[in-house]
This record gives sequence, C-alpha cells and structure tokens, in this order.
Amino acid sequence: MANMEPSGTRGPQRLTANMNKNTKSQQQNNNRDRMTTWGLVLGLLIIWEFLARLKLISPIIFPAPTLILSSLLKNLLIGKYNENVFISFSRVFFGFLIGGGAGMILGLLMGWSRRMRRVLDPIVAALHPIPKFALLPMVLIMFGLGESSRIVMVSIGAFFPMLINTMAGVVQVNPTYYDVVENYGASRFDTFWKVALPGSLPLIITGARLSLRSALTLTIGVEMVFGNNGLGSDLWLAWETMRMTDMYSTLIIVSVIGLGSNILLERLKNKLIPWHQEIRPEDD
Repeated sequence: MANMEPSGTRGPQRLTANMNKNTKSQQQNNNRDRMTTWGLVLGLLIIWEFLARLKLISPIIFPAPTLILSSLLKNLLIGKYNENVFISFSRVFFGFLIGGGAGMILGLLMGWSRRMRRVLDPIVAALHPIPKFALLPMVLIMFGLGESSRIVMVSIGAFFPMLINTMAGVVQVNPTYYDVVENYGASRFDTFWKVALPGSLPLIITGARLSLRSALTLTIGVEMVFGNNGLGSDLWLAWETMRMTDMYSTLIIVSVIGLGSNILLERLKNKLIPWHQEIRPEDD
C-alpha cells in the first residue's frame, strides 16, 4: 500500500515518459539520418577520387577531390576568397532583407484581406512564372550598371517565395481560432497579432528558406553575367581559364553559405515555434 501512487498522478507521469521517449527516439533517428547522409557523400567522393586517379574520367574536367580540397584550403589560408565572399554575402543579405521583407508584409496583408487578395493575386500569378533573368535588361535600363541593379535583381528573386508562402500561411489558419478570440472580444489588431501571425509562422519560415535560396542563386547568376567581383565572377573566370580546382572550390563555398543559412533558419524556427512539428509518416 505504501508504494501505491495516487491514480491522478499516473496520467501526467505516463504522458511525460512517453514524450521523453519520443524525443529520444526522434534524436536517434535524426543522428542516424545525418550519418547516412555523410556516409553517402563520402562514398561518392571516394568513387570520384578513384575514377579520377585511374583516369576513367577526365582529370581535367573532374579533378580528384583531394586536389580540390587542397586548392580550397590553400586559397582560404591566403585569404583569396575573403573579399568576394563578403561582397556576395552583402548582396544576398540586402536583397533578402528588401525583397523578402516586402514579400512578407504584402503576403500578410493579402492573406488577411480577402479583397486585397482578390485584386492582387491574379497579378502575382502572372508575374511569378516570368524568369527573373528576363527582367535583367529592364532593370539595367532603370537602375544602370552599378550595385543598385544587382540588389534589385536579388530582391526580385527573394520577393515572390516569401510573398506566396506568407499569404498561404495566413489563409490556412483554422477559422475556428478567429471565432474563439472574437467571442472573447478581441480587436482586429489583437486577432491578427495573436492568431494570424503565430499561425502563419511555419510557412513564413519556409518562405524565408526558399527566399534566401533564391537570393543566393540570383546573386551568383548576376555576378556571372555582368559582375567584376563576387563569387559568381570567380566562378566564371575559373571556368573561362579552365582552372577547374578553383571552380569547384568556389562551388563548395557557395554550398557552405547555402547550408549555413538553412541551418540558421532551422534554428530560428525551433526558437520561434517550438510547438510546431512536421507531419510525416512513421519511419520503418
């Protein structure tokens, strides 16, 4: 009798135990998936290395990964990429800040207002499919050949993913939540701030990831087309002079920037919306 617990405490204790068990299981699955990813990448690099060393593939076009890594480390030590990394990162940052910020604001307004959505959604649907590089001549005419035209191009690329995802995030909020807060006498501002914005955060973060990826892609592309600095110009110059180890080194740096930004946004998501979990089938 002394070891018996009150029946009212068993439910919460069992729930806590199950949550801890699920968290531990999820962490183990995540670690296993990461190990699988790194194992796959390492296996492909080893195959590439042997094929290049045996000259079964062109060592000029596909130099051995060890040579690429050696060139990358040497150039990093002498600071070869420092200036161009800073230039490209600045363009990505300001383009994302301007285009993504404008897209988020307009997306929130369009998601909140049915009338605005009916008016502007056809325009967005017509402009979004246009290849962004098709707008480059018009942007150059309007803003010239200076830095502003590059920022404008990157901003255009960052604008639409953020706009569409933010608008979808507001629209998909369950109407029942609005009814509940309105029954408690909440104002429209309180309803927006306490229901619409938090409810749309998961898709806003997703839009930010897509927007930032688009900004990075547009930055590299614009620098390749008419840039005299930045990682894109390094990439194009290495290709023109057939310095393939330098070209692959630049691609690695771009990939690391993209991966790092994705990790930062994922951590921001965990901080802002720790209650949100992805809905997916159970792993076998």
